[in-house]
Amino acid sequence: MTAEAPTEFRILRYGDELTTAHVDGLTDFLTTKAEALVSTSEKDTDAYRAAEALLALIRDVAGGARHGIENRDAYLADGFDSSWTLSSRQEVRREWNRLVAVADRWRDASDVHRYAPWTRIEHHNKESEARDAARKAEGEEGDSPAYAIPAHEPEIHSDRITREHLDALHGFLTKHTDRLLALHQAGTEEHRSALALQTAIDMTRDDVHGSLTYDTDLDRDLEDRRDAWNRLRHFALPWQDDPDFDLFRWPRAKHIPLHAADERLPAQDRTEGDGSP
Repeated sequence: MTAEAPTEFRILRYGDELTTAHVDGLTDFLTTKAEALVSTSEKDTDAYRAAEALLALIRDVAGGARHGIENRDAYLADGFDSSWTLSSRQEVRREWNRLVAVADRWRDASDVHRYAPWTRIEHHNKESEARDAARKAEGEEGDSPAYAIPAHEPEIHSDRITREHLDALHGFLTKHTDRLLALHQAGTEEHRSALALQTAIDMTRDDVHGSLTYDTDLDRDLEDRRDAWNRLRHFALPWQDDPDFDLFRWPRAKHIPLHAADERLPAQDRTEGDGSP
């Protein structure tokens, strides 16, 4: 009897190859791991909170990846070739790579992960890969490096977030992930979960830090900063009973585009001749 040939998985190379089915497959793998940790961890322990935070992260990032894919496909179907198409492609690649970074903590422990096409994506398509190669040849950079919430939680405009805010929140989260890593032996599910959460926290922190470092004051960049900051602070919610937890030190970010803010002004505050009654 001839042995059955092993299933072959085609490794994905470009972001434009990613579909919602790829995202769902990776999300199911990670959700199963996180839910198992939630069910086996004692409630109100750091291990339980970390598993809950990891599960929230997986769902949030997966939602962003699906959103980017749906927008990308809609723009391409309509024949758009603009900055909006590029923005969607960047969102797809960024969120997919976040999921892959989390899943990498189980690469040596699961055949499903080892043989599935879950790899980091560096380019949107062949054309962007060629452009990156040309830019690198010229010495330029390519596309890469590119719980219950209180009803009246404090808010801050995304352009008012500072590195002091970021350092305080990141330090709070790192304190807990470091404690979990020290408590659990390397190679255990608890240790992998804590390491995956720490990786996601650090990547999100880098997104906020990069936005603060290269501040453009553009609406789209401020919206990205808002989203990254709110994701980072969401990781802290399972530790609300920690004495160091303080929503006033890391308030929820919001952003109102300039034209929308102007539309909200009372009529008497608008200049004459702007068409307001």
